[in-house]
Amino acid sequence: MRAVDRVLVAHNPVGSGDDPSTADVLAQVALVEDALALLGIPCERVAVAHGRPWEAPPIAAAQAQARAPGTARPLVFNLVEAPPGTPHLHTGNAAALELMGVPFTGSPSAALWLTTDKLVTRAVLAAAGLPVAPGGRLDPRNPEILARVPPPWIVKPAWEDASVGLEGNPVCATKDAALARAALLASRFPGQAILLERFLPGRELNVSLLADGADIQALPVAEITFVDFPPDLPPLVGYEAKWQESSFAYAHTPRRFPHEREDDPLLARAREFALAAWRACGLAGYGRVDLRLDEDGCPRILEVNANPCLAADAGFLAAAERAGLTAREVVERIARAALGCSGSREFV
Repeated sequence: MRAVDRVLVAHNPVGSGDDPSTADVLAQVALVEDALALLGIPCERVAVAHGRPWEAPPIAAAQAQARAPGTARPLVFNLVEAPPGTPHLHTGNAAALELMGVPFTGSPSAALWLTTDKLVTRAVLAAAGLPVAPGGRLDPRNPEILARVPPPWIVKPAWEDASVGLEGNPVCATKDAALARAALLASRFPGQAILLERFLPGRELNVSLLADGADIQALPVAEITFVDFPPDLPPLVGYEAKWQESSFAYAHTPRRFPHEREDDPLLARAREFALAAWRACGLAGYGRVDLRLDEDGCPRILEVNANPCLAADAGFLAAAERAGLTAREVVERIARAALGCSGSREFV
């Protein structure tokens, strides 16, 4: 009997008018389905409304199967994301699956909660001795942080991902500009804290991480390049660079994989910091750590991404391909990690 008889590919519902950062999950679903087909594992799409997996009949059936002795284990491939403004939903979905006793891919709910809150993530990383950009919470009623952290600043919502909240120019050079942007974000994302960080001027690096049995593999380090950016457009991966194909930023932020020998010490340090961040935040299965170099050329951690995007054109799969891994191998390793398997024969 197989260790897994089927996989439920769980995702958030997508409507025709949804933001592209929300609709992108369907590209991930398609990639996972294709990989599972190559593995010979039947799968079923399950749209999980509002992070409530117990209301989805296939997942409820999987819960009963998980409790039956001597049967193959069910597996939920957890691709549930939160629409903009509702960052708690993907964390709640994972927590519900944990309570149901159904195994699922990716990071546990505690790691998802931690890494969703950028302020908490910063505190955990700093407590582990890892470098973060100078910054913290911007309280418009008591903006003392503006006196502690030198400009320019990047101002963003503390709980959003996919560069939501980084539209336009999120970099502020004056106190008035920072407070105005904070007020705009607070009205758009009610209840969310506002994060202010010093905008670091150096290179931007992404380190994708993938479970490899009991180990963690750091995939080749990617660099986001900013080609021909004008002086009035800060070099960063904002919302337009990720989602608006007609924008200047989208066309002028290509990804490369540095291989020059003089970069070897920097890339090794980036991998070291990324692996340490994985451990500090309790990630599982797969993840990505984003870093940027400060004025002295030292890498600082910007974000820890649990369950990063698995679309075919996204950075994680690009790094995997650079490492010689196929999408099938990536999906298999993520699934094996969720089931505690150490070899492919245990999975299929």
